[in-house]
This record gives sequence, structure tokens and C-alpha cells, in this order.
Amino acid sequence: MSETNEDKNKKERSYIPALIFYPFAIVFFELALKFMDDYNSPWNISLPVTILFSVSLGLLLAFLFTLIRPVLLSRILSGVTLLLIWLVFCVEYDCNQFYKMYYGITYAVSMTGQVMGDFSSVVWEVAREYAVEEAFFAIPIILYLGAFAIILPKRKYPKKLIPILLIPFLILQTITSLFCRFSETGNIYTYDFTVFNSVPHIGLLNTFRLEIAYMIGGTPKAPIENDEFVLWTPDAEDNTVASESENSESNTEEALNVNTDSDEQNNANTENDTDTEITDEPEIEEPIVYDYNAYVDFASLIENENNQTTKKMHEYFGSLEPSMQNKYTGYFEGKNLIYMSAEAFCPYAIDKDFTPTLYMLANNGFVFKDYYQPSWSLSTTGGEFANLTGVIPEWIESGNSFTVSANKYMPYSLAALFTEKGYTCKAYHNNSFDFYDRDKTHPNLGYDYKGIGNGLVLETKNWPNSDFEMMEATIPEMIDEYKETGVPFHTYYMTVSGHCNYNWGGNAMSKKNKEAAVEAFPDSSTTVQAYMACNLELENACKYLIEELDNAGILEDTVICITADHYPYAMSEGSIDYYTELSGIDDTPKCISRYKNTLIMYCASMEEPVIVDTPCYSVDIVPTLDNLFGITYDSRLYSGRDIFAENYDPEKVSSSMPLVIIPIGNRYSFVTAAGSYDCVNKEFTPNPGIEVDDDYVKEVQAMIQNKWTYAKLIITNNYYSKVFPKE
Repeated sequence: MSETNEDKNKKERSYIPALIFYPFAIVFFELALKFMDDYNSPWNISLPVTILFSVSLGLLLAFLFTLIRPVLLSRILSGVTLLLIWLVFCVEYDCNQFYKMYYGITYAVSMTGQVMGDFSSVVWEVAREYAVEEAFFAIPIILYLGAFAIILPKRKYPKKLIPILLIPFLILQTITSLFCRFSETGNIYTYDFTVFNSVPHIGLLNTFRLEIAYMIGGTPKAPIENDEFVLWTPDAEDNTVASESENSESNTEEALNVNTDSDEQNNANTENDTDTEITDEPEIEEPIVYDYNAYVDFASLIENENNQTTKKMHEYFGSLEPSMQNKYTGYFEGKNLIYMSAEAFCPYAIDKDFTPTLYMLANNGFVFKDYYQPSWSLSTTGGEFANLTGVIPEWIESGNSFTVSANKYMPYSLAALFTEKGYTCKAYHNNSFDFYDRDKTHPNLGYDYKGIGNGLVLETKNWPNSDFEMMEATIPEMIDEYKETGVPFHTYYMTVSGHCNYNWGGNAMSKKNKEAAVEAFPDSSTTVQAYMACNLELENACKYLIEELDNAGILEDTVICITADHYPYAMSEGSIDYYTELSGIDDTPKCISRYKNTLIMYCASMEEPVIVDTPCYSVDIVPTLDNLFGITYDSRLYSGRDIFAENYDPEKVSSSMPLVIIPIGNRYSFVTAAGSYDCVNKEFTPNPGIEVDDDYVKEVQAMIQNKWTYAKLIITNNYYSKVFPKE
């Protein structure tokens, strides 16, 4: 019996549920993630872009699953696909809520074993914390299980359905892709592509599509050839510092001329009147004219470079104004350096009575009143990279700046420069030695590195491990070696005792110090008490360090520097933000104040504290230490600057001015000597007595974009090897 037209129409209409369901499912997943993102507003152009990409992908899935036969196989594959998509969205949501970042496919897969091995208790606790949201993401799966027979019926596939599905898919995909590529935020879609920036802009699944495409074909290159840079010279007319130096020299010469004239006049008076009483002229102090921390001949590099990207990088770095040396240049020269990146450290972990050693260190050296530690969207590895290299960290290639740098030449890292100066450089981490590929990154920076599993042995094994035990296991040997050889040392520690979670059951250091914390903070929440308790282990570690250095008679010969890798973002649990309780400040992760932190830079030889009001942040630490220890370096090769350099005008934009960049989602707030800019409210607040031009914010934003682009290129283009070619 032949098939009637009515039967054919019914057969074709039977596929309408698939045309509706799959676009709905993808749109639902993407919008749920977008509207539950606490850090990026959905109410902008990214909303229609995400919807169009999602509908496009939904049409593609509808095409595939209606095409596959037998229908049983199609139904199974469809269910498995939806389950995997649900799992991916749950994981990414949990990561963004807990770690404040989205993970790329390659990086997530590479880290899975380490995370499940070292942080399994944290993972399951986070999963339980967001169980309600994870269940909400499952709505499309529930609908599919209840209606799969309607969505994918037992019908022969009508060929005329192919163009109905594919043509809209191709049109939507092409038009939306072209819009994203050529819109004002096209950099996020192309050369500035990172998973963290892209997900809020174009959606998670489309981001994964781009990640795979760029993994195969390479990320588009930044259009740096469009930038015009003028090489900096110390005698440029528009160079404020040079003018000041010239004025200083002019004033000096003028003063000397005055002295000479006075001496000649006095001599003449003496000759003419021998009865006149001769008096000594007061000596006039000659103004100090400081040199620049700069020595690279970029003009010569440009002249001899054929690669256009490298040539443009030479032009960019050569155009920057270097930091000027100052009264603190060489201030710590010849001393030892102990440097710590303290896990999830913040100013509020410092208490005069509860952590007296940390309090003493923070208030009796250089006291930085306006210091920030951004989260960088990279958790610990981003903070550590910034702390050790002075370069802005970023998601690049199939990993991040730190992991990718393991195969690059890094002669401007702290360890490399100290090694060149004759120091012994060692690094320790009291967790798995290869987590975040530290067994590759840290030796490449110049450290003799040990962690748990490759040489560092602690008495007990906990989660997290003890910072105090790490000091016990390493400090005596370090001191003995120094006293025996006389060779100065730089020792770096990445601590772990302050790691989340902050409770009595999942944090061994919190549990260990519970009694002391509860007694000291009886009215605080359990989360705050547990956070203070685990940081008591860092306090004990620092107390032991100070005592051992003092007993060895080398405390005044040793500089101690401590900062955070990031603030304790894990204190936010679901809808409750315990960090506001800890800090006493009613802010959110979108606020600049959330990233205010502590930089400890202490030496017992300092007679009194030095208060520093200059805005500064983590990438400023390395160039500042370079200057303090009298290291020869070119300041233009860092993203940061020497905090003590004074060659800038607070009211004017210049490449030598203090600039703190704080990423908020895929936008940037910033702090300068002139004031602060809130990228969420798009408001600039000038400091008292400061007046800036109307274009000030726009000019700083352009500078930030350049800093970000060229910091990424330093790693991807292996730039240091082009400036300092190995023999």
C-alpha cells in the first residue's frame, strides 16, 4: 500500500520535537550558566550572541540524532551526550563559583588526576555545596528521559529535512561568528581568546569549539603591527623624568656657578681689604641625579631583526619609560632573601595577638598601604607566576603562562637574576611536587626545587600539610650551608597550610589549631575561625624562621618577603560570603577592595618602618626586589615596575607610572597614583587634589591592553631569548 501525502506530512512533523528540544536544551544550559555567573553581567550583547550560537548547535545536534539509525542507538547516544554536557556545565559552574575561573578542555583534562588525587575531599565538598544548582542544570535530561520516544521517533529519516536543519545552522553559525570576530570585542573571539574571557561572551560550548580550533590551527595573532611606538630616550622633550634630571643638573651647575662667583668675589675682597674677617661659605649639597634601570639597546635589536612580531615587540618595550633608580637602589645588596607565596593569604589573617610574628613582620619593614593581589582567573599558579616573574599571567595556548613558560627562556625571573649574582637559589612546596607542573616550571626559573615526592620529607602527611614542618625540614640545612660557604641564598616557599576548605573536618591545619582559634575568635563563624586556625600554622612557621635566623646570627642579614597567591576566595560558600565577615568590608569579588592584600618586606637591620603609599601589586615585586638588591636589570622587560621609582607625574598617563590592573571577569578595573577606576560601574574616582584629563581612563585602558598583549607574547614568542640570545 503506497504512502499517502498525509502520512508523509505526519512523518515530517514527527521531527519537529527534535527541532525544538535540542536548541532549547543547549540554550537552557548556556543561559543557566550565564545567569548564575556572579562576576559577569548577562545583560549585554553577549546574551543574544550566546543564544544564537546555542540555537545553531542545537540544530546541529537535532540533525545528527535524527539522522543516526537504528533509532535505539540514536536515543542512547543522545542521552549520553546530554549527560556529558550536563556534567561539563556542572563542573564549570562549580569551578567558577569556587575557584573564580572557567577551565579549558585540555587544561581540565591534564589537571584531573592531580585534583582528584590531592584535592578529592575539596572536590566532593564543592559538589555537595552546589548540589541544588547541579540538579537545576539537569532539567533538559529529565525532559529527554520523559519524552525521548517523541523527540526521536521510530520513523524513516525524510531527506527534505536535511536542508531545513543544515541551512539555518550554517546561517546562524556564520553570521554570529562574523559578528563576534569583527565587533568591538572581537579580540576576545580571536587573539585575546581565553576560556575564562570567552565563556561569558559567547557561551561555554562555543568556547570549547574555538579552543579546539585554535589548538589545531593556532590562535590568531594580535594585530600589533597596527601599533606605532616611538623609542624612549632619556633626553626626549616630552619625557618628564629627563626634564627633571636636566633641571637638577642645571640647578647643580647654577649652584656651582654661584659658589664660584662668590669665591672669586671673596678672594677679591680679601685682596683689597686684608682687615676683613674671612668666614667659611656654607656648603651646598649637590642634588642626586639617579640613573635609569635600563641597559638594553632596543634600537640595535630593531635594526637587526627580520621577524615582524619580534621587531614590533622590540619597538614596544623600547618605547617604555624605564623606572629610575632611587634612594633604595642597592638597599639590601648582599643580603639573603627568603620569599613566600602564602596560600590564600590576606591582611585579615594578621592579628596582633593571634599571629604576633606576622604582625611584627608586616609593621616593621616596608609597610605597603596600597598593595593588591589580583586573582588573575588562574588561581594559585597565576599568582605564583606573577610573584616570581613580574609578568602578567594569562591563559595561553593549551595551558597558562606558567606551564607554557617551562619550555621558554626565563632569564628575568627572580631566581635567574639572583643566580647570576652568585646566590644559591632553592624552592620548596609542601604538597605534591608536580602539581601545576612545578617540577618543570620552577627549575626552569632557576631554582633547585623540592616538594613532596622529590626530596622534601615531612614528619606527618595531612591535607593540607604543615608550613611549620616545611620550615623545620629546610631552614637548618639552609643556615648551615650559608655559614659553611658564605654564599648568600635566596630561598622560595609556596606554602599550603592556608588552603581551603575552611572547616574542622576537611582541613587538618584548621583542626590542629581549632582550640586556639575558637578561643581567640569566639563570636566568629566556623568558616572564619577555621581560616584563622589554618593560618596559625603559617604564623608558627614564620616564628620558627625568625628564631632560627636570630640564633644563627644572620637575622639582620636576611630579608623576608611574603605575599599571597590570591585572597581566600573559597570563603564564599553558596550565597554566603564569609570574607565580608573576616574583612568587615561589605564588598563583592567585583569590587577593587576585595583584592587589597598585604606585601611583607622586612629586614631586622631596618631601624624603623618605612610607610609606602604608592599603589602596587604582585607583578611589581620582582622589579622592586631587583632594585633593592642592586641587581642590574632593564625595568622595561617586566609588566610591573619598581615600587620606589618616582619618575612620574600622578596626573599624567605614562608608562613609568604606578598602575595596578585588577581583572573583573573579562574587564579591568585599575588603580593609579591619580585614583581608581571601577569597570563594573564605569566610574573613575580621583584622589584628593588630583585632576586628570578627560581621556585619562581611555589612555590607561589602552595601556592595559598593550601590557596584556605583550605579557602574553613574552611567553608565546619566547621573547627573552630574542633579547638575550644564548651563546
